[in-house]
Amino acid sequence: MKRRALAVAVFLSFIALGCAETPRTATNFCRVLADRIDEMTSPPTSNGEVERLVEHYERLAEVAPLEVEADFIALRDVFVAASKVNVGDTESVQALADAAYLAETSADRAAMYAAATCGVDLSTGFAVQVPTLTPETVATTLP
Repeated sequence: MKRRALAVAVFLSFIALGCAETPRTATNFCRVLADRIDEMTSPPTSNGEVERLVEHYERLAEVAPLEVEADFIALRDVFVAASKVNVGDTESVQALADAAYLAETSADRAAMYAAATCGVDLSTGFAVQVPTLTPETVATTLP
């Protein structure tokens, strides 16, 4: 009887942990982004602000749909590298530049996802209007 009670308790704890995880939905991602975008678009002027950016991108990676999770992790990693850079060491600065260069594709994908899904420009925080239709092309003839 004790084994059965223990098994039920373990099972219920796994269910509780699974239910406690933040859902990875576009709606939830956009909500988290809206809560954080103002701080994310202000250029950091201190190590504390860089660390706060790391926290923002970490949280976005936690709630991002799996299709863009790796992109937000890559951006977070650039800010982690920025928080550790030694500006007096050229190798440290070059390592940060290399990390930023390698994350460029991820940054583009993350920006496109945020714009298309949430209507937000990640670099400015401004609302963007995503076209829903392909613009018509008008045939022109020269006289």
